Amino acid sequence: MPAMLNEQMQEMEEVSKELLKVLAAGGAGNLLKRSLDKQEKMFDKLLDTQLTTAQLVKDLLATEEKVAQELLDREEEMQKSLQKVQALEEALRRASDEDTRLRAGSTAARRELEELRAEIGRVEDDVEDDSSVITSAAYVAQLYYKISRIDWDYECEPPQIKGIHHGPAIAQPIAIDGSQHSKCFISDYLWSLVDTAW
Repeated sequence: MPAMLNEQMQEMEEVSKELLKVLAAGGAGNLLKRSLDKQEKMFDKLLDTQLTTAQLVKDLLATEEKVAQELLDREEEMQKSLQKVQALEEALRRASDEDTRLRAGSTAARRELEELRAEIGRVEDDVEDDSSVITSAAYVAQLYYKISRIDWDYECEPPQIKGIHHGPAIAQPIAIDGSQHSKCFISDYLWSLVDTAW
């Protein structure tokens, strides 16, 4: 736009020169003076137009720069928002995977709980069946004690045989190494402790 104004100014100067030549030859001084005044006014308007145009171009460039900066800021905000959305989608995927894993674990835990309940039921049934055996075993143990009067030490390690025989006169400890004696000897020895006077 400024180049176009320069071309117009050059054309005006050429026209002015030609007019001066014409006026000088024809002797019309007033006409020349009016023409020069008009030309001066036109130059003033032209300079004002150039200044206005330069200011408009400057304002336009400032506005373009501002719009470009706003566009960059918006694009940066959009990238940040996109990253947040991607992070949320990833967190949602992980949460979904964790939920699926927990549901599977819950199902397995329920199945294991049901198996344990069934096992407890079987054990309770076995305990009920064994209670009669335990009762009869306790009866037999009491009967053996009544006959032999021996309190056995059940915490000793095999082949050791330990206990206390409560004889008619005094209590006598029993300590036999089963690896040193035969089973027949041990049986005979223990029966020899039993009081035959009933």
